[in-house]
Amino acid sequence: MLRYFTGILRLMQGKRDGLQRLNLSADGFWASFGAIIVSLPPMALSWVEFETVERQWPFIGSGVGAYAAHALADVTAWILPLLILIMAARHIGLRRKIGPIVIALNWSGALLAWALVPLWLLMLLTGGNMAVAFLLLLAGVATLVLTTRVVVFAGDCDYLVAGAITALLVVCSILTYAAVMDVTGIKLM
Repeated sequence: MLRYFTGILRLMQGKRDGLQRLNLSADGFWASFGAIIVSLPPMALSWVEFETVERQWPFIGSGVGAYAAHALADVTAWILPLLILIMAARHIGLRRKIGPIVIALNWSGALLAWALVPLWLLMLLTGGNMAVAFLLLLAGVATLVLTTRVVVFAGDCDYLVAGAITALLVVCSILTYAAVMDVTGIKLM
């Protein structure tokens, strides 16, 4: 896993040789979805932060159901845009590049989830201090920029295409959260 993270860091730095540290085989493609499991602890921390700091009280539905809704939304928001991208790849000229893009997106998602842990902890410790919330906003923008760079160098594509892929990830995530909130009736954002 450390090898994958160093490869992703190299891609984020604009060094295409970071791909050499990733397993780009068919097995590596499927194994890269293990990044979701790797990301579960920091994702769970973000759920705890939301439920304890950002949730509007009193809220009767908080508890196991709320955490299950967070988990469903996060895992679906991770997988759904990748499935859409895989299905569209042939039509948008990414057929041969989709494997490295998906593998890199999976491992970069895990790395970025862990990178946000200090900010989630600060939010918990400060009770949602505005300065920390602003840092979290800046970190969110940075994750979008870094994700775009990963797509550029993993897929050997231009910034316009990479930006569109990143936008797909964001829009699908928002729609997924909205759908899970509609289905469960639990506010998640």
